Amino acid sequence: MKSLIIIPARGGSTRVPNKNLSLLNGKPLIYYSIKAASLLDDVGIIVSTDSTEIANYCESLGVEVPFLRPSNLSSAKSTSISVIVHVLYELIKNNCDLPEIIIFKPPTNPFLTPLSIRKMIDLKKENRDIDSIMSIHIPRVSALSFLSYSEKDRRIETQIYDIDGCKLYDIERSQDRPLSFASSPACKITETHYFIEKYINKKISAENSSGPTFNFKNSSGYIINNFEAYDIDTLEDLAIAKLIIQSNEKVLDKKIFNHIYD
Repeated sequence: MKSLIIIPARGGSTRVPNKNLSLLNGKPLIYYSIKAASLLDDVGIIVSTDSTEIANYCESLGVEVPFLRPSNLSSAKSTSISVIVHVLYELIKNNCDLPEIIIFKPPTNPFLTPLSIRKMIDLKKENRDIDSIMSIHIPRVSALSFLSYSEKDRRIETQIYDIDGCKLYDIERSQDRPLSFASSPACKITETHYFIEKYINKKISAENSSGPTFNFKNSSGYIINNFEAYDIDTLEDLAIAKLIIQSNEKVLDKKIFNHIYD
């Protein structure tokens, strides 16, 4: 099975300036996703960026940046699906063979291990009737804890979730609450034909593409741990990630997180 990892990395960032090149333990944030991907056999890698600085750095690591993403697909309002559709259109335009599956791997989840990506790919190979495999995790806070809250009058209006007939105030001890899962943007793997049929065959441009980066109507989940699901979206997130790496192998096993401790 031909597999292609797409790493989206635009140059602009609102909350963390130049986020993808921000240093984490002495290396740019994007390094960790590239390193994890490069440790996988028989997987192609393309970085989608509008930044020549990011492109030059990625190419220095031996990763392809065969084209730059146009500015109209690189704003704060640009969708992730537009990145995938743009890559496919570029591959078709250049008469390249299309991959059978696409692995969407943002740089903002640097702790996702090569082992987990490999297991997700293998799970996809074993389940060709399922279009997508997406990373999920068990959140520290149960979904039962989510509330509808009015900032105007500072009143809790209602509980949002009901799991197995249980609500938050039925079970106050967190360890007794039913298990809940949360989606993680760390990795999503989807059959290429899904994007071809939904966008390319209908001649929908990348700029006009909207929707999720996986087929939520026909998907399965792969559970990753909360370190792997850790998402860097703010300066505070980046600071905490630095502390996690600086901890020691008791927190991040160096044999498993080998793309972090190389």
